[in-house]
Amino acid sequence: MKILLTGGGTGGHIIPLLIVVSEIRKMEAEKNLKKSEYMFIGPKSDFNNSISDVGIKIKIIQAGKLRRYFSFENFTDIFKIIIGTIQSLYFIHKFKPTVVFSKGGFASVPPVVAAWLLKIPIVTHESDTVPGLANRIIAKFSKKILVSFYFSKKYFSEKKVILTGNPIREEILQGDKTGARKFFDLNENIPTILVFGGSQGAKKINSVIVKSLPKILEKFQIIHLCGKRNYEELKIEIEKMKLKNDSRYRIYPFLSNEIKDAFSLCDVIISRAGANSLFEIIALEKPSIIIPLPSSANNHQAENAKFFQDRKMTINIKEEGFKEEIFTKKLFELFEENNLRENMIEKMHEYNNFIGQKPVYNIIEEIFDFDDLNSDKEE
Repeated sequence: MKILLTGGGTGGHIIPLLIVVSEIRKMEAEKNLKKSEYMFIGPKSDFNNSISDVGIKIKIIQAGKLRRYFSFENFTDIFKIIIGTIQSLYFIHKFKPTVVFSKGGFASVPPVVAAWLLKIPIVTHESDTVPGLANRIIAKFSKKILVSFYFSKKYFSEKKVILTGNPIREEILQGDKTGARKFFDLNENIPTILVFGGSQGAKKINSVIVKSLPKILEKFQIIHLCGKRNYEELKIEIEKMKLKNDSRYRIYPFLSNEIKDAFSLCDVIISRAGANSLFEIIALEKPSIIIPLPSSANNHQAENAKFFQDRKMTINIKEEGFKEEIFTKKLFELFEENNLRENMIEKMHEYNNFIGQKPVYNIIEEIFDFDDLNSDKEE
């Protein structure tokens, strides 16, 4: 089977594609199936190395951004979309994929349009509660639209839409708590807080966390993933603070293999409300304080976070209200109010039981619906 992959150039688009590819490869190895071939089409991106590192061919195209507001760039980007579509037609014609799997974003539009012109079936996945403009357009060309949230169905054609859930990284669930305590050199008797703001960090979250350190380090220890671009500046600022309990604080630009161990060790997570992050937090059944990014397209982070807060699985704080006093109050309440964390964990457990099998398997099933698996067995 030949699978064409496409998605916007952010971690929120690329990581789910890589999760799906990883699980397909495992499935094919376990069932002695012929290995699928892959090609990714999209613009230049910081995440392209992540794609090529797992053996996926990359074809670079032009891709214009779709905007709902007036901008002169809308006129120039129309030509980028046209050029990107022509480039995609050439690459797709040569590759001859069985199916296209799109994660959306403006970068997906040219490959999807080209695939539709060449009569290649398209499967699109929407992670967020509210789809962006690109996915609403892409959906019109798609055979199937896979969604993570049930009420996202209302934005698409009822005949096409299928609830699958959102894929999460399998390794996230395989952390080593004992190994993590040794690696981070943290005390097993002190509650651990994990803070992260997405692949690039989050200045607002970083700022409030650092200002709150003198108070929260009295009771907690912290693993803080601040993002590459913020790391050096924050380190200098923290050194100047001369923290009393600095042995309880660990700051990193990011973590690779150790992230799963940080997840296993922590008692509470502080995070943005990207769909990938939220679904991992829920799968791990970790209590959390969520600060949605207010500038996210269609306010989708706030809507994502609201879905889980309404079901009492998270505590949400709007960014404009995310200040030291409010944050520390909410954090201390999580450990002081009777059964608050336990109730959140119970609600997450109920939700995970409702979702059933891993969402990535649901997605793979819909992709492989366009191929006869029985014919792919190796001789």
